[in-house]
Amino acid sequence: LNKHVLLTGAPGVGKTTLIKKVCSKLKENDKHCEGFFTEEVRTGRERIGFDIVTLSEQRGNLARASIPSSRTTPKVGKYSVDVESFEALALPCFNCCAASILVLDEIGKMELFSKTFLEEVKKAFSRTDIRILATIPVSKQLSFVNELRDRKDCLLIEVSRENRNNLEKRIVDCLLEK
Repeated sequence: LNKHVLLTGAPGVGKTTLIKKVCSKLKENDKHCEGFFTEEVRTGRERIGFDIVTLSEQRGNLARASIPSSRTTPKVGKYSVDVESFEALALPCFNCCAASILVLDEIGKMELFSKTFLEEVKKAFSRTDIRILATIPVSKQLSFVNELRDRKDCLLIEVSRENRNNLEKRIVDCLLEK
């Protein structure tokens, strides 16, 4: 039985947009969704970083290109990751009540710099009273993400430009299944 749904696919293909549509449908079915998205932050055409945005619309820094980083600041490419800011918004999401859907967009390299986040994700996947809708990177470089990919209770869907508009119902049905 697929209890959880993992979405993967190239950056910018529409995973977050799809998750937002799925959340709306789940709410129409009286399902409580708790969690977060990551959003690009742009100045004009230039991407300057990423924000974490909770489903209750709180927003904080995830990463910025402009932060002068010390040697201890984790980096992904040109972006310095603000672990503290990320944790302040992401960690409370794990206190979600039973029967809810936990949305984790995404479980990726930046987010996994938080060891506490990693532990909370592990605990969440072992809970029997919630379902999880998450995005993971296409790259197979992160061993923890590969463990999630291989779980028998996860439906893994690769989102593409061709299929992204036809996946909403399948995901909603999977998450609502008794």
